[in-house]
Amino acid sequence: MKGTRNHASAALIGLLCVSAIMINYHDQFWWPVDEGIYAYVAQRANAGDVIHRDFIDLHAGYGNLLNALAFRVFGEDLLSLRYPLIAFTVLQCIITFVLLKDSGAAVALVGVIVVAAFSFVQFPNPSANWHALVFFFCLCLCLEKIPRGSFARLLLAGTLVGLCFFTRQLSGVFLALGLVCVLLAEAPREKEEPRAPAILIGGVSIVGLSVYLASKQHLFGLIWGGIWPLGLLMLATLRARTSWSYVGQTVGLVTLGFGLAGLPLVLWALSNGAFSYWASDIFLTAMMINGQDFISQASFLTILQMAWQNIISPTGFVSTESGIAWVFLILSVPALGIKTNSYFYRFGSVRPVTIMAVFWAIGALHYQILIYLLFALPAVLIGLLVMQPTRIVMATLIVVSGWALVFQAGQPLERGVSGVVAGNRSVGNIAADIPRVSLQISPSDAALYRQVIEIIETTAISNEQLMTIPMEPELNFITGRKSPVRYYGTPLGLRTESDVRDTIAALDAAAPLFVINRRNDKYLTRLSAQLLELVKARSEDPVRIGPFDFYRYQASLAETASAPEQ
Repeated sequence: MKGTRNHASAALIGLLCVSAIMINYHDQFWWPVDEGIYAYVAQRANAGDVIHRDFIDLHAGYGNLLNALAFRVFGEDLLSLRYPLIAFTVLQCIITFVLLKDSGAAVALVGVIVVAAFSFVQFPNPSANWHALVFFFCLCLCLEKIPRGSFARLLLAGTLVGLCFFTRQLSGVFLALGLVCVLLAEAPREKEEPRAPAILIGGVSIVGLSVYLASKQHLFGLIWGGIWPLGLLMLATLRARTSWSYVGQTVGLVTLGFGLAGLPLVLWALSNGAFSYWASDIFLTAMMINGQDFISQASFLTILQMAWQNIISPTGFVSTESGIAWVFLILSVPALGIKTNSYFYRFGSVRPVTIMAVFWAIGALHYQILIYLLFALPAVLIGLLVMQPTRIVMATLIVVSGWALVFQAGQPLERGVSGVVAGNRSVGNIAADIPRVSLQISPSDAALYRQVIEIIETTAISNEQLMTIPMEPELNFITGRKSPVRYYGTPLGLRTESDVRDTIAALDAAAPLFVINRRNDKYLTRLSAQLLELVKARSEDPVRIGPFDFYRYQASLAETASAPEQ
């Protein structure tokens, strides 16, 4: 009875904490380009365009469907895209409480607070990474609470992996690898059974993960987050001895669940004549944009060195505290990997949630910046709490969560990496007062975008289209103006010289219109720069506002300018 009361009290306190965090932070901050991508895609879908067929998008579908639905239910506003994130966070907190309650009410409460504190409020944005995170928690619940080997467990696990993949492809791959490891770790170890089935499944997974890690070409990243899932896969593979029929049944049920998850999207694409575009976008285009140099050059080692410098050469209490916090958070990934591998090696089994967390952390290696670390932290920190539910760990997580809410949540990225690591706080956010943006954003951003929107709306005619280089889809969304081409960003649409010529032809047909360029943007590829030069030759002198150049692309200039060389 006392235990029940303790858990009820912990659940109530957790609910109050989660509610306070969501209310206070859900409408803070924006990252315009990212917000614009998700919002513009949803806007065009609701306007009748068929995603992938009528315009390029990287994501497989379920996130876009959710965003379009949010606009229909709550209105066409960036704030509407935050409401699904709130619902997902609450669900993740409930699952966390269920997963941890057997360790005690206090542990469960700490887990709830940690998940809420390191939820989307750390980077308030309808990113597919946040959408995918909910499937991590759902899969952990499935693996922990449904009996091993049951039909329902395997089918549901495959379905959840599929839903994750068709929300964000790379996250789904890591979730699938984690599931393979869990199932191998749980597989029978009968001496009379062969090793070959497990070696086949585990070997394919090991090779696939190794190829991905090698593609990152980063030694620190490999040591930081890559070798630990590899170690778990190797241990689980070598220990499992099971029959071909067992492996066949397991693979069959998981694959069936995965297929069921993707079937609605396949049928939708086929019925709308979009299947080939859909397949090309979610595989080829997604890989193309992810191969850019600035992604491979980022490193958590650099951030770790910055944090350490704040500790040994402090400029104040906050910078020291922030340095310690970031060192802890960055090192939490290898700490979990070491702890999980050690425990599995010694005892032969480990809870599924910790294995899944080790694999989920691989996602941060995709782009080694603080944002991608934040995407992984809810899983990693809960994994640590599961492995070590001691008072010192609980106290540390509560302190770090409080620090994260005070010095990081809802704070602008314009502080720069050094400012973020030092815990610098900006001036308070204000109401954006921008069409379709009912968010609290920085005063400088609010002033800039009001001026940008004013120029567009006072110069352009009502049905005029809008082009941006390399990509500012938030301007298309805010103004309700469609891009004249099949893409919202030149890195997606410009793959060959022919694409540049086709874009110029589309601009000629749509003229007059604004072509807006953000100067010195990291996404400006060689072909994007070539397109920009052609736009300059066919436009009036630009108007400069903040980081933007406004080129007024005129039909008369388009007709007299020379065409790009064939």
